[in-house]
Amino acid sequence: MMSLVNILGPITTITLIGYLLGRSPSGLHTRTLGTIVLLVATPSLIFHTLVSMHVGLDTLGSMAVAALLAMTASGVMGLAALAVTGGSKQTYLPSLIFPNSGNMGLALVLLTFGDEGMRLGISYFFVVSICQHSVGFSIAAGTVNLRHLVRQPLMYAVVLVLLVTIFDLAVPDVIMTTTEMLGAMMIPAMLILLGASLATLHVAELKPAMGIGIARLVFGVASALLAIWLLDLQGIAAGTVFLLATMPTAIVNVIYADRHGPNGSTVSGAVVVSTLLTFLCLPALIWVAIWISGHG
Repeated sequence: MMSLVNILGPITTITLIGYLLGRSPSGLHTRTLGTIVLLVATPSLIFHTLVSMHVGLDTLGSMAVAALLAMTASGVMGLAALAVTGGSKQTYLPSLIFPNSGNMGLALVLLTFGDEGMRLGISYFFVVSICQHSVGFSIAAGTVNLRHLVRQPLMYAVVLVLLVTIFDLAVPDVIMTTTEMLGAMMIPAMLILLGASLATLHVAELKPAMGIGIARLVFGVASALLAIWLLDLQGIAAGTVFLLATMPTAIVNVIYADRHGPNGSTVSGAVVVSTLLTFLCLPALIWVAIWISGHG
């Protein structure tokens, strides 16, 4: 019980702070904070974590494959569900595929599994993020556009990590210290952004929002278990994949849905419902992740 409190307490508190700031008269300039997180904090955290913890290519590869398997499985289930219900693939499919592995997921694996969970979580998260800004963007836009991906700084952070790892390059202390300081603000800033976003999003149509929210959780659990089974993942790696794959639909899906389609308000509602549903299920999800990892 105390373990769950220690995990859920910080996440809930920081998200609540973001929510209150988003509802306050002074407000919170989420666009500015989001830009800092995307352009500075995220690539810094990815670079520093993967380099300082000496993450090998085998770990990067296994987590990358796990992420791709989980997203592919969710995509297949999402296509089947939308074919049955007649929902718009362009609008709703990204919400069923891409989990909020950044805002909530990284905080969860860090608090649940410590530095090892963070090391594995970052290796999983950057693959999800790359796919969100390439495949997700292309689905929402209705056309393939890789230029959007090239503009994402995290791509260059991953390239640098691969160069350092492959060629065993020494990184100057000043770079490691700087990226450590900048990366440290990513998780709390993303949780604050999550809370602030929930304060401004609205559930316009409850029925489709509930459908997407429930489906994301069900597909997430199913795809996580499938990836763990197919890759025969053990220990903290299995627990990390389970937590990250079962996260609610990502907020970035609202941005793309608003930009490229008429149903952005429904996707907004789906994010709210999906996030609240996941918060309600977090004790069970954490318990299962710890049980799967064998670290209970």
